[in-house]
Amino acid sequence: MEITLRKVTDKNYQAISDLSVDQSQNLWVAPNSKTLLQAAYEPELNVMAIYQEENPVGLLLYDYDTDMGGWTLSRFMIDKHHQHKGIGRIALNKFLIFFHNEYPTEKLYTSAETDNLPAQTLYEQFGFEKKEEFSYINDGINFCGVKMVKEHF
Repeated sequence: MEITLRKVTDKNYQAISDLSVDQSQNLWVAPNSKTLLQAAYEPELNVMAIYQEENPVGLLLYDYDTDMGGWTLSRFMIDKHHQHKGIGRIALNKFLIFFHNEYPTEKLYTSAETDNLPAQTLYEQFGFEKKEEFSYINDGINFCGVKMVKEHF
């Protein structure tokens, strides 16, 4: 199984936008259409498509978060039809290699909703450590999450 990270372009953005998570995961990650729209108008956001062979199967977004004072893996999703196949693990590993090559002295932050134990477990398996819990309100909905950091590559 070949997993690659690619640029989002005018040729693939619609297919990437159409990817989605299971309904039970909707509160854990923003829709890809929102992510792509934000990235189109916020040049500091870096978005990458996740491909299995020649098929788009996921999306990730990373950026320098001034509030955290470092680089953040802000969005990471695998389409509901491609989950539980090891694609997320391979894609995350490839992204971490890419990130470390680009920013060899930088830490990488991420976060996961408090009830998103699968994401927390995955991140911990790749060396992220839980740092603190936080809460916020988005569109009138209260969210609770866990900030995590990877300091060593």
